[in-house]
Amino acid sequence: MPSDKPRITIRVSEEELEELQKAADEQYRTVPALVLVLVKKFLDERRKTQNPSPTKKAKGGE
Repeated sequence: MPSDKPRITIRVSEEELEELQKAADEQYRTVPALVLVLVKKFLDERRKTQNPSPTKKAKGGE
């Protein structure tokens, strides 16, 4: 079933692709699936540092 999600294209060196393929194989994933996991982890961490929860702010001010 085709996806209507936006697509992105990246270019990596042969060495980077080989390393990504090895990491993906170790996790029984495809390279695109591995890259998606890495992007989601990055975005989750970014959100945590840019938007601290109100309870964490309140505790820090006590």
